[in-house]
Amino acid sequence: MSYLPFAWIGAAVFAAAISAPLLAPGMAGTLSLALGGFAFGALMAGILCGHIGDRGRRRAARFILFHCSLLLMSAGLFLALYFYKYAVKVAPALSLDRLAAEVLMEPVDYPARRHGKLYYPVRILEINGRAVPPFQVSLTCSEALSCEPMDRVLLDLQFYSFASGGLFSPSSSRLAEGSVLGAYPLGYEDYSYARSQDSMPPGRALPALRRYCARLLERCLPGEEAGLLQAALLGQRWRLPESIQTDFRLTGSSHMLSVSGMHMTMVGTFLRMFLDLTPLPRRLGTVSAVFILAAYLTLTGFPLSALRSFIMFTVCSLGQISRQMPEALNSLGFSVAAICLFDPFSGGSAGFALSALATAGIVLLSRPLADRLCPVYRGPVLHWAAGTASASVSAAVFTLPVQIALFRGLPLLSLLCNLLLLPLFSAALYSALPLLVLSILSPYGPLVQPFALICGLLCRLVLKLSRLLAGIPGIYLSLTNPAAGLSLMLLLTALALCLLKRLYFRPCIIVLLLALAVFVPIYEAGHRQGRITLAVSGDGESTCLVLIQGRRAAVLSMGTFNSGLARQIITQENVRSLESILVTGGGYSSKSMARDLLENYTPNTLWLSGPAGKDLRYPGVTLRELPQDGTYQALPGTWVQYAGDTLRIWANGKKLILSEDGTLSESCSLLITGSPMPRIDTGLTLFMCGEGTSPGEAAYNVYSDFALVTGQSVTYADISPGGAISLRTF
Repeated sequence: MSYLPFAWIGAAVFAAAISAPLLAPGMAGTLSLALGGFAFGALMAGILCGHIGDRGRRRAARFILFHCSLLLMSAGLFLALYFYKYAVKVAPALSLDRLAAEVLMEPVDYPARRHGKLYYPVRILEINGRAVPPFQVSLTCSEALSCEPMDRVLLDLQFYSFASGGLFSPSSSRLAEGSVLGAYPLGYEDYSYARSQDSMPPGRALPALRRYCARLLERCLPGEEAGLLQAALLGQRWRLPESIQTDFRLTGSSHMLSVSGMHMTMVGTFLRMFLDLTPLPRRLGTVSAVFILAAYLTLTGFPLSALRSFIMFTVCSLGQISRQMPEALNSLGFSVAAICLFDPFSGGSAGFALSALATAGIVLLSRPLADRLCPVYRGPVLHWAAGTASASVSAAVFTLPVQIALFRGLPLLSLLCNLLLLPLFSAALYSALPLLVLSILSPYGPLVQPFALICGLLCRLVLKLSRLLAGIPGIYLSLTNPAAGLSLMLLLTALALCLLKRLYFRPCIIVLLLALAVFVPIYEAGHRQGRITLAVSGDGESTCLVLIQGRRAAVLSMGTFNSGLARQIITQENVRSLESILVTGGGYSSKSMARDLLENYTPNTLWLSGPAGKDLRYPGVTLRELPQDGTYQALPGTWVQYAGDTLRIWANGKKLILSEDGTLSESCSLLITGSPMPRIDTGLTLFMCGEGTSPGEAAYNVYSDFALVTGQSVTYADISPGGAISLRTF
């Protein structure tokens, strides 16, 4: 077995990086001291072992103890850096939570548009006229600011902290991106800005080049195809419609939409192929590939998953130059340790964790699986299929815990979808790279058109195929139901027992576990007969409501524009029949969200709140206007009444109300509102937390039992046939 010190160090630092956001900062500092003490004890024990026992045992004991000391020291060093950086950078900024102040700031990049809002990364320079150590916040705006990156802007802001707690929480994720706090403007009329004196200051060059490349792709390709390449090549995933992102998420192919190790490998391979055609010496070509790849990494904004791949590529290139190829696990461990020690908050990035775990799985399991699937004499085509399948399976096995924690479900056809989509996607990227280079050199050159045609066709095939695969019934196993999670745990336990050889009664235990894994969902399905579930998501401005009864559903509100929340809930719950959709407005956003649902499902009835929306005619769908009182039957035994800003639902003898202002003079069993002071008499409240709403403020004026619905989380209200209401939040 090879000597892999950096692999073990990287594993220890990675484990500490994932665990640090789950700990309180003070606990991380205490644990770092404890690990340092254990490391010193192991070191002293290793020194003392040099004088005890025979020579062979002394060497083995010293080897183990010295390396345990090294691993404990590495984890302790990371936790100490995490504690120090949190105390110096984060803790002072958190004291500004809920503060309204006049702020002097400068945007560091152009805004990202998501769900109808603009998100600016800005650097705070002054607060109420006093200079402060610069720190970055995420500014949420409903209107665009008339400024460029590195301009100075004077604006009244309200600061707020992100929700914390749990694996990859919003707080730890934003810290990994560099944002300490969130903020939103208190008004757009009185702000002022000063242009930078330089026409192109250093901080604006890269955002401007990134936007220029994105516009070149928009000029050469249609909207969705350009959005796919902007997400894959430039890291601007927000330019891709949410409906397409949902397709890739359901098929287990969402890793294609962000700049990661796979994309860096493709770009590096393209550079190697191009440089091999030039008369450059091989070593000089390798060095040139590293520098060009570094320039591309800078263009994408240094995403952590791509940075990990670049460090591994650089280490392997240096090994190729020195004719001493390093071990892949050593390179992976070195890159992970370097990133985590340089940025202690990187453990909060889900993309970085998925990238590191997937790479480890491919390095450890891919080659043995490929050899088992396809021996040497079977031919090149089967070898390619076996290699792709083994890489997908290996990555899926190692990333399984993170996927369950993040997405609360598993794509069941991930292997098949990757086998079908990956060749087309790779070909699209390989044709997009020369397209982008030629567009930068000569935007209107005749050489661009053939690449644009090939790239556009390949991207269209990828999008069509992903939409077709995402529409397969039962493609996604949702773990929002506890019975499904228990059944999956039983299946994984049975699979783990299959790998054990020396265990008494192993066949009997495996059969028992498989029987329980089948029985639990069947029992739960019989137990939920007659139960009606209301899925609630969104924020204080717009709410997504989906009624679910068995395998049937009705959409009452589609949520924030371009969020795809309704379709995501329907697919994750494996709904097979969409009974009705309620369209409450005739605007562009309402129609766009309705078309996204109609393109994937065929509801029996499309209910319209007015004459607008008659253009939403699809085969097999009946268009009907709401009666004068706004009441209709959404599901068997479930009635809905729409009256302006209020939605009333009667299900299993219980009355549920969605009210934006919460000022009605009536009572209900469950109230859904974003009003800070609801007046409706209710025993249970679902409070829709908007941007910057703290749980303390939400709970202060709610005079009933309550639960919070934040961001893109989904809360399920289960109404039993007897009228009992229970809540589940994911």
